[in-house]
Amino acid sequence: ARYWNDIAELYQKETRISTSDFHYGPLLPGDSQLELLPNIGKNSGGIFQCLEIGCGAGQNSIFLAKQGAQCVAIDISEEQLAHGRKLAAKENVNVDFRCVSMDSLQEGAWEPASFDLIHSSYALPFSADPAKVISDCAAMLKLGGTLLLTTGHPLYAGEWLDIGDGEDGVFLPDYFQLEADVRMSMDDKTMNAAQTWPISQIAEWIYNAGLVIERLLEPAPLPIPDMSKKEILEKVPYDSKGWRALYDQLARIPVVVIFKCRRA
Repeated sequence: ARYWNDIAELYQKETRISTSDFHYGPLLPGDSQLELLPNIGKNSGGIFQCLEIGCGAGQNSIFLAKQGAQCVAIDISEEQLAHGRKLAAKENVNVDFRCVSMDSLQEGAWEPASFDLIHSSYALPFSADPAKVISDCAAMLKLGGTLLLTTGHPLYAGEWLDIGDGEDGVFLPDYFQLEADVRMSMDDKTMNAAQTWPISQIAEWIYNAGLVIERLLEPAPLPIPDMSKKEILEKVPYDSKGWRALYDQLARIPVVVIFKCRRA
């Protein structure tokens, strides 16, 4: 948790994350275009129950709460959760922010089949046991419920190389044994590692958890260089200068893979 606490303030300051759309990753289209979210007004219990895994400041949960959903958002960083509570108050919505690890979901003491939607945007790469996280999520979904999982794309784990004559591309030495992306905090005092896996491996975890994959997406970024500032503000729910500097790479290699899964 220390790494995430260390970077929380700067991350929230330098990254613009919308609460008016549901985001899936840097510079990518939001759900207003991808249309992966289930119908929040359609469920058996009258109140649409959502759980966000690795929420950060919970912008996606705040968006869902604004649509009328009842939202729980968990993270291991108290600093990120504090940002989320302030943001939810500013947006005048209620989100139940809790300091719970995705690797210890039993600490939430939720009953089986509690949620209509469980969603996570780029938290799974930091799990010690991703297969268990997916299995635990499946158990907490209501019958017919949705798991919307965004995780790192394995191709983006490669190294971007300039091979001369104006040509460049990704070098991936071993698709089946992908190297972790080691990250340092701004003061270089703490570190964390993001892991990616072959897409088939993630699909197998989902299958073993008893879930059905309804859609699988590898979205390209929006055409940022051709968009006005106004268009970017309106259509790009996750944006930062750092990611814009990597636009040429993101336009050629997907940064995330999105799984929409259903508990059958």
